[in-house]
Amino acid sequence: MGIVILPLFLFWAICLFFSLRIGYVLLKEEKLFTYKVLPTVASVLLAILYMKQSINQFVGSESLWAFQIVFYFLFNIDAALLYCGAFLAYFILKQRVKNPSIKSLIYIIALSISLGTLLGAFSSESFMTSHNIEKTY
Repeated sequence: MGIVILPLFLFWAICLFFSLRIGYVLLKEEKLFTYKVLPTVASVLLAILYMKQSINQFVGSESLWAFQIVFYFLFNIDAALLYCGAFLAYFILKQRVKNPSIKSLIYIIALSISLGTLLGAFSSESFMTSHNIEKTY
């Protein structure tokens, strides 16, 4: 399983670090403090909300495959497409857009998806133990 899971963890970790770079590059020239702090706070809160909403699908389960929640987060096609959309918007609109709200939106989407995916994958083990869900192999 490590052959499959480790590259996906690395992919999402690289996405997380690149999202932080997107935020730095897009918002470094903004003078207003709220355009720097509010998008970061909003993206962290959205990442936690995404993780909680997605992981709550497994609450009623009595037994799950050991990597089912991890695979759910790491192989989520919708999250990957949304991140790719933000990634492409960053490269296409980086020099053209002067509106800081649009720049902040790109940063919020990229950071919340990548951070939420990693939080969900890392918290799957503690979720299963706290809800007494049996692991099957």
